[in-house]
Amino acid sequence: MAQFHNPHGLEFQLILESPRMKQSIDLQYVVAEINMYEDLFESFMKIEIALNDALGIIDKFPVVGDETLTFNYQLLTKKVYTQKFKLYRISHRSLAKARQHTVVLHGITVPGYKNSLESIYKPYIQKKPHEIVNDICDQYLDIPTGASLDQGPVTAKTLAVPVKTVNTYTRVSTGQNPLQLINMICNESKSEKAKDYKNPSNYVFYEDNLKFNFLPINFLLEKNIAGDFKNFFLGVPKNTDQFEKGEKPTYGAEDEAYFKGITSFKFVDEFDNLDSIHRGSYQNEVNIIDPILKRFRMHPIPEPDKKKHQFEYVRDFDDLTHMPNSGEKFILPEGDVGKATKPYAAHRRMMITQYELDGEKYPTIGYLNGKLSAGDQLLDPRQRHKNLPESLHEKNNLMTHVVEITVPGNPDLTVGEQIIIQVPQPTLYESEAVRFLELYGQQATFLVTAVRHLYRSQDESYSMVLSCSAETYGKDPKGMKVI
Repeated sequence: MAQFHNPHGLEFQLILESPRMKQSIDLQYVVAEINMYEDLFESFMKIEIALNDALGIIDKFPVVGDETLTFNYQLLTKKVYTQKFKLYRISHRSLAKARQHTVVLHGITVPGYKNSLESIYKPYIQKKPHEIVNDICDQYLDIPTGASLDQGPVTAKTLAVPVKTVNTYTRVSTGQNPLQLINMICNESKSEKAKDYKNPSNYVFYEDNLKFNFLPINFLLEKNIAGDFKNFFLGVPKNTDQFEKGEKPTYGAEDEAYFKGITSFKFVDEFDNLDSIHRGSYQNEVNIIDPILKRFRMHPIPEPDKKKHQFEYVRDFDDLTHMPNSGEKFILPEGDVGKATKPYAAHRRMMITQYELDGEKYPTIGYLNGKLSAGDQLLDPRQRHKNLPESLHEKNNLMTHVVEITVPGNPDLTVGEQIIIQVPQPTLYESEAVRFLELYGQQATFLVTAVRHLYRSQDESYSMVLSCSAETYGKDPKGMKVI
C-alpha cells in the first residue's frame, strides 16, 4: 500500500489505476505541481497535474485516458480528504532533458466523466424540481442525496439540498445528458424562500471538495454555510499590540477565530457599466407571451405591472438579500444610469410562458377547467418569469466586485463560503490597501466563488487561490478630496 508523502504540511497519495493493469502506481514522487479546482458556476471539480516523468510512465503504464486517479490528502491532522478523478486529456508534453519528459494530466471527478456518457429519456410528471435533480443524480451520476452543510470529508460524496423548491414541474427528457437536464431544471426552479415577483431564484448545481450542492445563490448570501467566518489579513498589522503582544485582531471567541495572512492580493473586476447595462444588471424587463390564453405583457408595460416585470436598481436594490457588511448602492439616482428609462428585455423574442393574473390558478382558468389530464404540462405552468428580473440582477451583479487572494492551504475551506478580508491599517501593499479601505472599510465580507488548490513540489508548499465576490460595496462610496 502506498504511503502518504509528507512535504512538511500537506501529506498526500496520488494513486493511478488502469483497467489494463493489475497494479496501481503512486505518482507522488514524479509530481511537479498539482492544481485542483472548485467553482460555483462549474458543476464538477477538475484537476491538473504536472509530472516530471523520467520513468516513462506515460508510455509504459500506459496513460490513454481511461485511468482513475485517487487523490488522498491531509493537512497536519488525520482527517483524510479523498477525491476521485477520471483522466481525459494529456497536454504540454515536452522533453525537459535526456530521458525526462514533462507532461500535464487533466482529470474530472467521476460523476463529471459519467455525465458525458449518459443520456436521459424519462418523463418527470408533476414533480418538484429538487425531486427531479435528486433522481437524476442518484440514477445517472451515482450521487445519492443526504449531505449536510457541516459534514466532514467522505469517500463517496452525496448531494445537499438545503433549500427545497415549491413549484411542480413537468418535463419529458429527450436524450439530454444529466447536466443539461439539471441546468434546465435550475432555470425553472422556484425557491421556497422566493416570493412571486419579489425575490430572485438562481439555483446552481456545483461540487466542492466535500459534497455536491443544489441551492439558490441568495441562500449563500443570506448566511455563511461554514458557520464561523474565516478571516484573512492583508500584510503584517502595524498595530503594536497585534504585532508585539499577539493581540487577537478579529472578532469572535478565541477558540473559534481563524485568521491567516494574505500572500497575494489583487482586484480582478470592479465594474463595467456598459456591459452591466446590456446584461440587465441595473434595469431589465421581461416580456412574455401566453400562446394558450393569448395574453401578452410587453413594452410598454402598464404602470401597475412594472414592479412585477421590471427590475430597477434604485427602486428594488434594498429589497434583495445582501451579505453582512454590504448592501450599499453605488448607482446614484441622479446619475445617468440611475435616471435611464430604457429597460433591457431579458428575452428579445419574448418569453413563452403561462401567465396567471392575481388570484388565478392556471389549470382552472376558463376553458381549461376540467379538460386537462395527468401528465399535461399545462397542469404545471412555468413560474420563471415571476423571479427572472431579480435573478438577472443577482447573477450579473455578483461578478461586479471580484478580488483574488492567495492564502495558506486549508482543505476545510470550500467554494460557497463567506470569508472576511481585513485591512486593519495600511500595509506593504499600499495602493491596494488604500483602495480597499475606500470601498469596503476596514473589513468586508466576500463570497468565495472559486478555489484553486495549489501544491508545488519544488518548495513543498500548499496554498489556495480564492476568487472572492461581493455584490456591492461595504460602505457608501462618497467622494473624497484628492488634493
